[in-house]
Amino acid sequence: MQRQKCALLLSREDHRAGYVVAVGHVFRVGKMNSHTGLSRFYPFVILLAVVLALQDCGGSSSQTAQPSELPMIVDGVVHSSMQQSRVPGIAVAIAKNDKMLYVQGYGVADLNTHQAMQPGVIFEIGSITKQFTSALIMKLQEQGRLHITDSIASYLPEYGFPATITIRMLLTHTSGLANYTDFSQLGQWIHNGVAEATVLSAVSQSPLQFQPGTKYSYSNSNFFALGTILERVTGQSYATNLDQIIFQPLAMQSTYYVLPPAGLSATGYTNNGAGLQPAFLWDRSAAFATGAMSSNVYDLVTWDNALRHGLVVTPDSFKAMTTSNGFVDSGGNTYGFGLALYTFENHPIMWHSGQIGGFYTENVVFLDTGFTVVVLTNDQDVDTDPLALAIMNAVCGSAQLSANCESVE
Repeated sequence: MQRQKCALLLSREDHRAGYVVAVGHVFRVGKMNSHTGLSRFYPFVILLAVVLALQDCGGSSSQTAQPSELPMIVDGVVHSSMQQSRVPGIAVAIAKNDKMLYVQGYGVADLNTHQAMQPGVIFEIGSITKQFTSALIMKLQEQGRLHITDSIASYLPEYGFPATITIRMLLTHTSGLANYTDFSQLGQWIHNGVAEATVLSAVSQSPLQFQPGTKYSYSNSNFFALGTILERVTGQSYATNLDQIIFQPLAMQSTYYVLPPAGLSATGYTNNGAGLQPAFLWDRSAAFATGAMSSNVYDLVTWDNALRHGLVVTPDSFKAMTTSNGFVDSGGNTYGFGLALYTFENHPIMWHSGQIGGFYTENVVFLDTGFTVVVLTNDQDVDTDPLALAIMNAVCGSAQLSANCESVE
C-alpha cells in the first residue's frame, strides 16, 4: 500500500508540472496552469516530485508536521529552482492570514559585494503595484468622490478618450487602450523620465485595441490613467495617497514609491547575453501607478492580510476587487481590479506578478483560507510563476503540510 501511494504521488506531481509558464513582457501577468515553457522547467518539476514523494514515503509514521518540515520542503524547492534558473537572489515568505509560517532569503542581494540575501531586503515589485492603485480608487468610491461606473472622460477631458470607457474598464483591463509599455518611446521615458500628460496623450492618440468592454487585454495604460485620476480627485500626488492611506496606517515601513535606500534593497539584474549585469532602474515617472513600488516580503504579507480582512477597503469593495471581469484566458485566469484571479486545487486565489528592470516578483493569496506565498527575485528575466506554483504544490500537496492551505475547522 505504501509503495502504491508513493507511485500515485509521483504521478500526481508530475501531472502538476503543467502549471509552469514563462512570460516576457514588462509588467505582464503570467498565466497559471499553462503548458507554455514547460520544457525549460521540466527537470526542476521532476525533482520537486521526487522530493514530495520521498517526504511522504519516509520512515516517519507521524501525520503531524514538525516545525522543521516546512523549511525543509520550501528550501528544497527554492534551491532546485535556483540551480535551474541561476537567479542571483530570492526572498520567500509563506504565511496564513497574519501568521508568518516561514520566511527566508536565498542567494545574494548583490553579486559584486556578495551580500547574502536577507528576508527583509527590499525589491521593486512592478505590477503588484496595481492592487494598491485599485484599493485607492475603491477608497475614493467609498468616500463618494467618484464611482467606478463614471466615464474617464469626466476626469481626463483634454485627452479625448471615448466617453464609453469607464473607471471599471481601466481596473479590469477591458478598456481597449493601447499598452504604453509597447510604445517605441518607452526606452526614452524609462531613462529620462516622462510627464503624465505625455504618456496619456500618446495613449489617447493610439487606436483602440478593441471596442471598450468587449474584451480583456492587459494594458499598463489603464493603471497609468488611474493614477492621474487619483491625483486629480484628491489634489495630491499618487505617492502621497499611498503614504497617507496605506503605508502609514498599516505601518509598512519597508514599502516605497520612490526608489528605496540602496543599503536596504537588492540590486536588480538582467542577462544581456554576456551573463548577469545590473539592470537599468526605471525612472519612477515611467512606471507610476502601474508599477513603481518597492517592498519586502514582510510588508507584502501585512498588506495581503489587511486587504483580505477589511483593514484597507470595505468588504463590499474587496468583493468587487475580486470579482471576475467576465473574461477567462486560455490558462484559466481571469481578472478583477488590479488582481488576477484563478482556482488552484479548488481554492480561489488572487495573485499578481510584477516584472520591472532587474526584478521579477509574485504575490499569491488563497481567498478562502488566507494561505499566502510571496516570491521576490532580483532577476528580471526569470518568471516567478513556476517557483510560486512549485511551492504551492509542495506545501498543499503534502500530507504533512497541506493543513496550512486549508480552512481551520
